[in-house]
Amino acid sequence: MNEDSLRHELHVYKESLEQAVAPPGMALNEDGCMLAAKIVWITLMEARSVRRWASLNPVTDDTLKEWVGFVAVIVDAYFNRRMAWFPIEQLQLELSAVQGLQAPPHDVAEWARIVYTVLEKVHPQFPSE
Repeated sequence: MNEDSLRHELHVYKESLEQAVAPPGMALNEDGCMLAAKIVWITLMEARSVRRWASLNPVTDDTLKEWVGFVAVIVDAYFNRRMAWFPIEQLQLELSAVQGLQAPPHDVAEWARIVYTVLEKVHPQFPSE
């Protein structure tokens, strides 16, 4: 899968993606949708919860290098420390160190929420049954 095919899929499934990962009443722009989809795929890869039949990575190596640390910190906290949230300041430091990105806290919190939402769907900490 390359970015062009991912972008095509996002156009097809944009409405359902917005319902799944966007805060209520907020629409995602195309770049926001792309980033959300990439974060979802990296989360699934890190959580080792979904077996992909494709032989290619769902995201580029550059994207994986930029975001795997951010996602791995949250996945580790979720599985090993049973944390339902992670301090935003530490996640900001991770992004700053790896990407040189000085993201505002509300953006970092939104990206973390996407990771936690995926983890909650595939590995709930408190199953309802």
